[in-house]
Amino acid sequence: MKARPEIIRKVAKLLLEKTQKERQELIKVSQLLELLYRLYKSERDFRGFVLNPTIPKEKKLAFLKGLRERFGIGQGLDEVLEYILDINAIPSLGEVKRVYDYEVEKLLRLSKALLVLARKVSEQEIERIKQVVKNYTGRDYEFEVVEDPELIGGFLLKTSSFVLDASVRRGLESILRG
Repeated sequence: MKARPEIIRKVAKLLLEKTQKERQELIKVSQLLELLYRLYKSERDFRGFVLNPTIPKEKKLAFLKGLRERFGIGQGLDEVLEYILDINAIPSLGEVKRVYDYEVEKLLRLSKALLVLARKVSEQEIERIKQVVKNYTGRDYEFEVVEDPELIGGFLLKTSSFVLDASVRRGLESILRG
């Protein structure tokens, strides 16, 4: 069953309203949503737990509150977690997270980016790339860093609005195409 877009937007807005507007807490809520959605998608036991109508809502809510506490997120979110259980929105948390992240990006002028590197680099080099991208775009980016030796050298940066391919592989492909 696919949730209606207005419900997804409502849950995302409620999450934003009930969360302290501090950058770290907003990011932690996004990480909690990601974890819950991944658990739902990949763990049959978790899926059975949250969807089983014979398990009391209080028990499910206690589990969600425990996760919230482990993430260091304030109690203001408990009301929204209960609402998510009430409307059975756990299966839709992937979409909720996407809308929530978009709203957080607007609020903080912070965007997420995937930084693909050919090899492991120092934190200083990553910070230098962040600064260059910030100077160019006027936005801060939170990088998810992954390695892909197929790039040979350089890096690939993917954001929601652009892709910057500064890899050796791309340069070699350009030469081969002539």
